Amino acid sequence: MVWLMSSCTSVESLADSSAQIGIDTISWITADGNERSAAVSPALLHEHFHRALPWRSGVQFQNRLNRHSRQYFASQRTHVWCESGLEAESLLSLDFEGLVRQIASQPMKISFADGSTHFPDFFATLRSGDQVLYDVKPSGRMTDATVEQFAKTADVCRTVGWKHQVLHELHPTTLRNLEWLRAARHTRYHPRLPELDRLVAVFADGCTFRDGALKADLKRPYIAAAHIRHLLWHRYLRTDFDQVITESSLLESVHKGELCNCGA
Repeated sequence: MVWLMSSCTSVESLADSSAQIGIDTISWITADGNERSAAVSPALLHEHFHRALPWRSGVQFQNRLNRHSRQYFASQRTHVWCESGLEAESLLSLDFEGLVRQIASQPMKISFADGSTHFPDFFATLRSGDQVLYDVKPSGRMTDATVEQFAKTADVCRTVGWKHQVLHELHPTTLRNLEWLRAARHTRYHPRLPELDRLVAVFADGCTFRDGALKADLKRPYIAAAHIRHLLWHRYLRTDFDQVITESSLLESVHKGELCNCGA
């Protein structure tokens, strides 16, 4: 693992001294590249961790099991770095939920009072104003040591005023549906007002995906289908996500008085 730690002597010194006197500390890299460190306290609620640069980044090499990538996060309109396929899936799920306003990858280093350290995977500010620290871990790798580490992280979050959440694998059907819808979440797929009103009306009493696309645009149902996928992602339309979405899936309109968070 390659550590992004230039000119970090003072940060490390603070972390070491903090362990000696029995306090937890947070270290992070600000958006302008400066490294900072502070004791865990509610004062950290006022720091912009959602803009923090990644504290660390891994080295990608042939046959490495972890798949590094940069995933587009529609709510933020930027790409977010991921060090594993599971992190990419988690970002996709968080983006679909629509609760996150801004998110940062590998945002900090936590130095616990007992001398151990932890690098959470994501930090996010929600539309509600809440701040959340996310850890991503396969459910099959939740060892006793991991559970203890996450418990200490949750304690740190409670002290600051953050929420803490551990993300595991998505259900295969959910993941398949989100991967199918993901391309259509972008602004360019948002239908203009006349098309939007027509689609909402078509699905008002329930209609299959295929029949709805034909009713909305008989000459170009493929365009209507792209709009339908966009509206499913942004919850203008609903369906049973516990089942694989197909052209036979029954969709229904959901009343929404606001634009979707794609920025259209």
